[in-house]
Amino acid sequence: MLPHIAWRLDAMVAAVTEHRAPLTRPIEQALRAVPRHWFVPLAGESVERDGARVPIDRDTDPSAWWDAVYGGRPIMAGQCRCPAPSAVADLLELLEPVSGQRVLEVGTGTGWTAALLGRLVGQTGSVTSVEPDAAVAEQAAKNLAAAGAMPHLVVGDGAAGCPERAPYDGVHVTYAVRIVPYAWVAQARPGAVIVCAFGDGHALRLVVGPDGTASGRFSALTTMCAPQDDPPGMALVTEVLGGRGAAQRMWTIWAEPGPERFGMTITPKDQRVWLDRPAHVIAKD
Repeated sequence: MLPHIAWRLDAMVAAVTEHRAPLTRPIEQALRAVPRHWFVPLAGESVERDGARVPIDRDTDPSAWWDAVYGGRPIMAGQCRCPAPSAVADLLELLEPVSGQRVLEVGTGTGWTAALLGRLVGQTGSVTSVEPDAAVAEQAAKNLAAAGAMPHLVVGDGAAGCPERAPYDGVHVTYAVRIVPYAWVAQARPGAVIVCAFGDGHALRLVVGPDGTASGRFSALTTMCAPQDDPPGMALVTEVLGGRGAAQRMWTIWAEPGPERFGMTITPKDQRVWLDRPAHVIAKD
């Protein structure tokens, strides 16, 4: 921990755990050891609970900038996004990275999660991070170098992964998806974990099987934004089925299940969303 920002780190951890269970020790230690301000642009916008974007600038108003960095909000700067600490913590805990693992990160962004992953897998592990935007990747490389982190950075299509450095023990996706590219499954070892945000406010954790498929369940993703009008289970059904009317009807028929009752299976041919068990498929892409 850095003494001069210890109280800010305490405040960030407290904000993360305000709406969820306490952090596991490895994740909390990583958040404290890799301070977020190393990866936040000097000028940008803080995304508030109501969705409003508030300009922040370290040069003109340093106090507001520091408050935003450790206040738990996502921060935007052009095409670059530094996600909310709560969402980062949720996905890292679902991934459960440990020392010595090889991890693929999809979406480098500012480089913060790549640095956190590097801390968690240690010197015996490795992190490969893919970023499609060359300018964003260039700045992330500078941030990471200044922080002393050394992931392998690639500029390219995140959906394609990085096959030349496969196989991976885990895949961590920093942005929300609705379609899980099969390349992420193909490049992972049997038993590997894939985590990503799905749609608006949901997390998905998949485990890769020896047969080349991946399957797992959804959960609610902790956010610092305004709560949705619909319960998480209803919101997920809307994301999957499309059209609120049909989704509301089916969610009611299914006895108003929460997101944890839904799951997804990825095969080389399609992805299937199911309720309670893989055989009960409710949608297929």
